[in-house]
Amino acid sequence: MIRVTHVVQSLDPAWGGIARVLPELALRLRAGRIESTIATLTGGRYGRPPPIDLEVRAYSASAGRLGRSRAFAEAVGALVQSADVVHLHGLWTHQNWCAGSAARAVARPYVMTPHSMLMPWAWRRSWWKKRPAGWLFEHRNLRRAAMLHALSPGEAEHMRTLKFNPKIVVIPNGVDLGEFAAPREALAAGAAALEARHPALAGRRWLLFGSRIHAQKGVRPLLEGWLDVACGAARDEAASWQLVIAGTDEVGLQAELEAVAARRGGRERVTSVGLLDRPALAAAMARAEFLVQPSLSEGLSLSILEALACGLPVLISPACNMPEVAEEGAGIVVQPRREEIAAALRRIVSMRPESLADLSQKARRLADRFAWDGLIPQYVSLYEGLRRSPR
Repeated sequence: MIRVTHVVQSLDPAWGGIARVLPELALRLRAGRIESTIATLTGGRYGRPPPIDLEVRAYSASAGRLGRSRAFAEAVGALVQSADVVHLHGLWTHQNWCAGSAARAVARPYVMTPHSMLMPWAWRRSWWKKRPAGWLFEHRNLRRAAMLHALSPGEAEHMRTLKFNPKIVVIPNGVDLGEFAAPREALAAGAAALEARHPALAGRRWLLFGSRIHAQKGVRPLLEGWLDVACGAARDEAASWQLVIAGTDEVGLQAELEAVAARRGGRERVTSVGLLDRPALAAAMARAEFLVQPSLSEGLSLSILEALACGLPVLISPACNMPEVAEEGAGIVVQPRREEIAAALRRIVSMRPESLADLSQKARRLADRFAWDGLIPQYVSLYEGLRRSPR
């Protein structure tokens, strides 16, 4: 039995992909005789961990983004001592500061998964805050990690250019194919409740944005591109389509987006439905005809994987690190710029039903590559290798 302590800022569903994928990973690792403890924060902006059949230790923290937690700092020594391997998720956190130091003090191997935070856009963003944190602790953490973990070859390539640590393993996020195994028509029936709450959605064809409402996710150029189509020369072809934004408004961006739509005269062509729970999100993906997420920075987006598993074609950017989408014909890959997004959306709204059906079949086939069953042995091998490594 190998014991792994995972360190992550939040497990609240509003925090998006990391909060969803980590518990799923930890639960499935049990089949490989890997027992997990998750150390996270609670309260305020960090929310609350949902009920999970795992050992979760939640520590109160300050409201700041660094997440200072005296309780975690006092407990981290014992957490690290009880683990064979420590796994740090994300960067620029007080938890990493404490856990990295504690792991090195007792020669405990640790792995770091940046979750896109070493990608170019994220690396440059707020550099004046990250540079001091890097000097204080995070650069040392990265250099002395037993392994860095990238979610895609593209993310690994960018990690190598920074030259913190040559030891990099690539293992993707996984997706639960069983959650989307039912026919799309059956799953889509659950979208009726959304249509009842948002009558503008009834009878429309959906373009679904299903991620955090944040600049990183490309939602601003997406909205501008959509308004160019919906309010421009292609307005007749786009008349039956609606942009549906489903996600948590993490930084107060939604009001700005609504103001842009109103100013452009397209407010009625955009519907925001807020954060959806798992059944509602699956229903929305099944009801939609395209996922539109032209992100500026991703490691490997769980929402994109889930869309593919649902048979939903995707409009993404190269920064999503999924060249397979274009290679396998499961969607469209464009630069996250307004003009290119608009051109792609014009293609989508003019597609014939048989073309959309073909894209849907290819999306499901591509999702098979990311099934958890094929990935868990790779994670088990990672932890076994780290436990055997010299300390």
